[in-house]
Amino acid sequence: MSAKSPQPTDHEKKTSTTTAKLTQKWHDAAKVLAYAAAHAKDKKLTQVASSLTFTTVLALVPMLAVFLSLFTAFPLFAEFREALENFLVNSLMPPTVSDTVMRYLNMFAEQASGLTAIGTVFLLVVSIMLIMTIDTVLNDIWQVEQQRPLPQRILVYWAIISAGPILAGASLWATSYLAQQSAFDVGHIARSMRIALSVIPVVITGLAFSALFVFVPNRHVFWRDALAGGFGTAIVLEIMKAGFAYYITQFPSYTVIYGAFATLPIFLLWIYLSWLAILFGATVAATLPSLRLRRWAEKRKTGAAFIDAVRILRLLRSTQNTPNPGRSTRFLGAHMRLHANELLSVLRALKKLGIVVPTQEKGMDHWVLACDIREAKLSTLIDQFLLDRHQPELQEDPFLLEALAHALSDCPNITLEDLFNETIPLSETPELLENKETTPKSGETHHA
Repeated sequence: MSAKSPQPTDHEKKTSTTTAKLTQKWHDAAKVLAYAAAHAKDKKLTQVASSLTFTTVLALVPMLAVFLSLFTAFPLFAEFREALENFLVNSLMPPTVSDTVMRYLNMFAEQASGLTAIGTVFLLVVSIMLIMTIDTVLNDIWQVEQQRPLPQRILVYWAIISAGPILAGASLWATSYLAQQSAFDVGHIARSMRIALSVIPVVITGLAFSALFVFVPNRHVFWRDALAGGFGTAIVLEIMKAGFAYYITQFPSYTVIYGAFATLPIFLLWIYLSWLAILFGATVAATLPSLRLRRWAEKRKTGAAFIDAVRILRLLRSTQNTPNPGRSTRFLGAHMRLHANELLSVLRALKKLGIVVPTQEKGMDHWVLACDIREAKLSTLIDQFLLDRHQPELQEDPFLLEALAHALSDCPNITLEDLFNETIPLSETPELLENKETTPKSGETHHA
């Protein structure tokens, strides 16, 4: 008799299951990163990072001057300013250039603080231009088609310029205060406190980027996605900072070539790499919903928007006679398994046609039917999402126009009610709409 193979134990089964789950998560993460990299390439983020580097260099001194004027106007915030400067020197820039850069920036900013009212307004305009550029880039990454109203955007920008540095300085001052208190402690409590405090700058940076990804795009961004992108960016920046410092000290090519002037190209290179990390973190946050939809590698097919429009209208119609008619944007996206930009593109087109209308419910858009489906024609959706049969070029091609008229001969008479009630006589569906391959009979020819 042949010996039976030993059965795996419960522990081995559990280990195997855990390993399989971890492997799947790694594969999913790799796919999302690959998808994010492709998305970053499509958006030309390397060129965008170059543009932001130039804008940042122009806006650094004006923004720092605005921040200094805020701190100077309120002596209570003097310690906050010192904590913020220490954070910028020690946490956001490599030590090779941080002291020199901050010394010159402070000197330029103090000189700028003595400008006239017109000069101060110019500084504010330059600062706002940087924030507007960041706003445009992040909205482009999230594929936002409609920006916030200008007054609302100005309020957001002013909040970032005025409240941002004060809040950051306050949190950093509290951190340094705790660090000073822990210096007087002894034993494992002090060591634990110092370890915890050493990661607080990374936590603050991660939270700042997460807030940027949530509040700047004119799109509902889940905090879990923003936190993943924000803390990923903060960790990458820490790794880059260490690697950058090691490269500069071990391979001082910039110092050899530029001499005392080396700080400037090193600083520019660091700003460029930092923007690359931030933009890629934003791209990851924007593509994480694709992981949940399992659609990271799926491409939109021709006519998909037409099918999505019909599905959305069918769902909204099913809720018409319920106590809560309509559905929220979030519900429609989850139910239809659509990306936010795909869903909103269809909804805006339907709104433009007067078929649906958004209402506000709990601060979110809630979409309801705004038309009589007994009167609304299917041909309207075809013209919007498939082929506009009224365009001049088509009218100038009578043969093509006749062929399309035959293929879509029933469309002018079909209403949305016919479609949803399934009362269309399918036997009369034109043959050209069927997905069949036909061969011409003998003697028949195809016109070009």
